[in-house]
Amino acid sequence: MEITTLILLLLVPLLVWRIYSRLKSLMGRNPSQLWRHYSYGVLPLLLVGLLAAQLLDTPLALLALVAGGAVGAALAWRGFKRSRLENTLQGFFYTQDLRIGVVVSMLFIGRLMHRAFELYLQMHDHIPLPPELFHQMPLTTGLFGLIAVYYGVYHLLLARWRRAQKPVSALKQFDLPPL
Repeated sequence: MEITTLILLLLVPLLVWRIYSRLKSLMGRNPSQLWRHYSYGVLPLLLVGLLAAQLLDTPLALLALVAGGAVGAALAWRGFKRSRLENTLQGFFYTQDLRIGVVVSMLFIGRLMHRAFELYLQMHDHIPLPPELFHQMPLTTGLFGLIAVYYGVYHLLLARWRRAQKPVSALKQFDLPPL
């Protein structure tokens, strides 16, 4: 094994740790904004629909996309139930369940890293790249369906919660019991 490959293998744990710490900080307490929930909810689901339309001639990859999407929707519902939702004087806030969000994200990022390392080794050894496209691999489409539907459904559930809430007024928060 060459030195460049060894260095790359040694840098992978550092990269994984940095991605994990970044995801952990992103999944802290966030302000709830309706426009953001709608855009983060609709865009990933549109991408899943576009990918599904391209995969009509690849039934195994399409099945993996649908299965990943079903698991993603179930995890989004579970993650939403485990989220901390706040209606305060400062506004609306949510704190996403860290475990589910990080696991879903790291599965997809891990797949991308695996595929990039695989392509690096093939190009390094002068092996021709396989004719199949990256988005037609069942594992990749399944994990993409998982992450896209998870975040899409999660943000649509947040939007539904946010629309049902009324802002807390200063008087209601400090209501005193009647004398």
